[in-house]
Amino acid sequence: MDNIIKIKQQELNLKLSEINDIVYQIDTLEYQKTKILSLMDSINKGISSFGEYLSSLVAYQKLNKELKEIEAKIKNLQDILETLREQAKDIITDIKAIEILKHNRHVEAYKKELYQEELNASFFYNLKHFYVVFLLFLAFSVKSIGAPALYNNANSVINQNINQEANNLNQTIDKKLEELQKQKQELRKLIQEQKKLQAQEAKKQKQEQKKKQEQEQEIQKYVKVVGASDSDQAGAMLNDVDPEIAAKILTMLPSRKAGNILSAMNPKKAALVTDYIMTHKKELQKMKQEILNNQNKANNTTNTNQTNQTPQNPPAQPPG
Repeated sequence: MDNIIKIKQQELNLKLSEINDIVYQIDTLEYQKTKILSLMDSINKGISSFGEYLSSLVAYQKLNKELKEIEAKIKNLQDILETLREQAKDIITDIKAIEILKHNRHVEAYKKELYQEELNASFFYNLKHFYVVFLLFLAFSVKSIGAPALYNNANSVINQNINQEANNLNQTIDKKLEELQKQKQELRKLIQEQKKLQAQEAKKQKQEQKKKQEQEQEIQKYVKVVGASDSDQAGAMLNDVDPEIAAKILTMLPSRKAGNILSAMNPKKAALVTDYIMTHKKELQKMKQEILNNQNKANNTTNTNQTNQTPQNPPAQPPG
């Protein structure tokens, strides 16, 4: 079992090393991303005429392409990082479980050892009891024939032996009980650590779910406002929104409405939003389906409550 724990620990160290490497790569790409954004911002600020816009468009598009490639790499590395972290958590859980199992086996072994020692002590006690009885018999026999000094010496030796063996037995039992108590405390500590890890994981999942729900609710609010506005007003609103959020809002709208709003938006912003939609089709469709499913569940619950509150037999109309 120690070998298994050692292998698991080596596996965990390898995962942690891979995680550190991925984090370093992400930091490097984030730094490159910051530089590209700074260059793109410089190009935008330097444009003062349509001619400068055309001359800078190629450089801007090239930088934008590099930016998207870096963002895609970062996204891929983040997915790998999350997977490695989950694997590391699983390995830690395995190590804790093996340590608990190992501890349980040690406890059982100590119990068996203590029980065997108690049996042995009982056997030797009975044997010595027989020996004592024999010596007493011998001593009384000697006393009866006129040797009181020999009787007293034998009796003293017997009492010393009994006391010594009783002390030894008590010390052995106390030592084993102390070791067993120590092992119980270690086991309790391992169980508490395991519960703490489980609670942290549950809290993290709950926070992620809450964040996702809040984002969906925010998107639904935007969808209502944007959907009720004309294309020019909606385009102006989405110009000030992050391209990812704008893409999610447009995904929830009918295709024709979304196309008109894109046409009314700033061309650069519209290009970023369109690029996000094209590169995240599956994610956006999945998000849309989840939101629609949640809305249907909410509507079904509301209709069911209203039906339950409606009287089964309406009151009779009074005669005319």
